[in-house]
Amino acid sequence: MKRFKIVAFLAIALHFVGCDIDRTPYDSLTPEDLSGSEGSLQSVTDGNYARLKTMALGWHRVMEFGSDNLSLSGTTTSHLFNLYNYQRLEANSLTTSFWTNSYQVIASCNKMIETVEEGKSDQSNQLLGENYFLRAYLHFTLVNVFSKPYSHGSAGIGIPIKTNSDPNQIPVRTSIISVYEQVLSDLNKAVSLLNQKKSNAYASKEVAYALLSRVYLYMGDNQKCIDNANLVINSGRYQLLPTQRLASYPTIRPEDNTETIFAVKFIPNADLIDAGFSNIGSIYSVIQNVGYGEMYASKPYIELLRKYPTDERNKFISPVYLNNGVVTGLYADDAFQYKSLKLTKVNVNDYSYLEGSTTRFLEKETGPDGRISYFANLSSGTRKAVTIEPEMANRNGYPKYYIIKCSNQENQPQLWSPVVFRLAEMYLNRAEAFAKLGENEKALADVNLIRTRAGIPQNGLFSANALPNSRPVLDLVLDEDRLEFAYEGHRKFDVFRNKRDMDRRYPGTHLAGNTPISIIKWSDNNIIELIPQSQMLIHPGLVQNPL
Repeated sequence: MKRFKIVAFLAIALHFVGCDIDRTPYDSLTPEDLSGSEGSLQSVTDGNYARLKTMALGWHRVMEFGSDNLSLSGTTTSHLFNLYNYQRLEANSLTTSFWTNSYQVIASCNKMIETVEEGKSDQSNQLLGENYFLRAYLHFTLVNVFSKPYSHGSAGIGIPIKTNSDPNQIPVRTSIISVYEQVLSDLNKAVSLLNQKKSNAYASKEVAYALLSRVYLYMGDNQKCIDNANLVINSGRYQLLPTQRLASYPTIRPEDNTETIFAVKFIPNADLIDAGFSNIGSIYSVIQNVGYGEMYASKPYIELLRKYPTDERNKFISPVYLNNGVVTGLYADDAFQYKSLKLTKVNVNDYSYLEGSTTRFLEKETGPDGRISYFANLSSGTRKAVTIEPEMANRNGYPKYYIIKCSNQENQPQLWSPVVFRLAEMYLNRAEAFAKLGENEKALADVNLIRTRAGIPQNGLFSANALPNSRPVLDLVLDEDRLEFAYEGHRKFDVFRNKRDMDRRYPGTHLAGNTPISIIKWSDNNIIELIPQSQMLIHPGLVQNPL
């Protein structure tokens, strides 16, 4: 593949400005040749990390926009709309950029791996290990975006594996299991070489263990998932942020965040793209007049989140209220459009509303944990779940549930360093693996640890002897994953690899047009992206994904 040419890593070159340590690892000079000096090797490795930052916007959209946590409030000609509504395009600029950038970094990693002499020094071993890790992570991410999940059949068609820097060596697609085997080989090699405890902007042994935990979880090797999660948890390098600081997670400088294992580091001022309007969080919110604020938290996600008002994760959602004293009950009608009822508070927990000239009352249901849910019995004979809110601002009829989980780093409105791994994932990876091994008490202990940290009271914790609505433990784990990792790129993969359907029967413009897709079956071909058309044209033997 000509796009693999090694000159790609030279294109990352950025002139080094001063010696400000806060600007590393992303603003170092990439030399025109690899002399073998540790300084030049470090610079090229820094360039590989920089490419991750360059691709972050498209990367995030490819992984996140197909989830059921999002509600787009309008249509657009941007290819993000195709990611959001599962209408795939071979010429999608975002998937093309993701593919191309990923392989450019892989090509640069290959050049480093071929050039660096193993065992020459601790520093050269560390740099070599970092490049093995990056190559593993990008192959792993590519195979999950462009190939079916491992759980759907490991013999299925994977992605091209590129492990050398020869631009004339053009790999073809191989099996999914072959890609996973290459990923595991690279990660085990990385573990053997990584010897420094650098900041969480760089790879370390624990970062490699974190990816191994995720890879084994996706493969269904549950015990190895647990073993690698334990290596991270027991390392002592990371601590969950305390409850009172959880809501500030995205605002903290990555190096100062005790929970982050690995992040793509963004730097204040230097990485505000178009003054912040082109950063990841800009589509989710408007903060200090920066951002577009066109894609909001979905109705089912809000309902799941609102079960416990004390849950600190509620603070990642910032509703835009009109502050006019009006209280409303929001619900979705049979066409999955938002509707609202003007409510009158009768007493502490009771509300009335007018339907025509008839006064009606919201129904209440009190769950075993003491939580009250509200329902409206409409004159049409339908019963709708209601979310009680002060009257909200809206765009095209969609209430503005701004998402601020990808914003406000170091007090800059749309700055954010995307989190790749954090300690909470290790606990919930372990919980999912325990659930699949039938060790329900251990699984729920990990889930309850995360729920307690989130601020959920004792009556909201789970017991293996009294599961809510007799739900399987795995369902509870996946719900917790959804709550904890919303807008971090996990949800779509978690649903489909567990052979669950994605239910998008809720308000949003994914249901616009003549052929909307409201339920995406786990077995559908469109759960994976099409290989970019530009690559099909120049890459002999590259097979397209089924339509």
